[in-house]
Amino acid sequence: MPEGNLQDHLRLRDTCTHRPLTWQQRLQIALDAAQGLEYLHVACKPALIHRDVKSRNILLTTGLGAKIADFGLTKAFSDSETHITTEPAGTMGYLDPEYYRSYRASEKSDVYSFGVVLLELVTGQSPVVPVDDSVSVHVGEWVQQSLDRGGGVESVVDPSMGRCERGDYDVNSVWKVADLALRCRREASRERPTMTDVVAQIRESVELEAARRSSASGAAAAGGGGGLRSCAGERDAFEVVEGSVGETAGAAPGPAMI
Repeated sequence: MPEGNLQDHLRLRDTCTHRPLTWQQRLQIALDAAQGLEYLHVACKPALIHRDVKSRNILLTTGLGAKIADFGLTKAFSDSETHITTEPAGTMGYLDPEYYRSYRASEKSDVYSFGVVLLELVTGQSPVVPVDDSVSVHVGEWVQQSLDRGGGVESVVDPSMGRCERGDYDVNSVWKVADLALRCRREASRERPTMTDVVAQIRESVELEAARRSSASGAAAAGGGGGLRSCAGERDAFEVVEGSVGETAGAAPGPAMI
């Protein structure tokens, strides 16, 4: 793809080939990818589980649209099944721990992995974050620990996105995605949202960010510096598939499909 993959954009930012992604761009990438997974889970007959959702498997078009790639581990299951029993597969750091222990994969396994991708988009960190020379923690634990210590979401936001107080992003929009990501990676799969829920939540975050941009544009047009949202956001306020996956009978190509 013209713009490579999401992982490279997040890891190789500030280089001549990968400019830092804005929060607006990250939200659109998240929405495109989420819609692609929702299509696999809901529209495809039989339903499909990707099993290797990760930032490296999200490819970017020239306009930074997102397309999910690499269907080598994809599994199908019928409407009468709640899961499939299969040997764990995927990439460490993204792999659903419940699936790893039980050998039971479901759509919620993809939801877990996508939650890790959302955390990468918010923080710019890899799935495993080095704390010091000898200790590393999962990005989900790193974010949760930072928030539990009383740090606002700004304490974990990728600094290349800019600063909230400068009006570079809507803090409530970021809070919403961070909270969604942590819910996606809950230990018990039954407590995780569906991809349909995820799509709806990301759309709300897109709307919050759009409102900030509209407010900022209005203030600039009026010649003032106000109109930006406060950074004191409330924590509780709150096509895209590339590659062959075989027949998807009964499903027209989705918004995330090639």
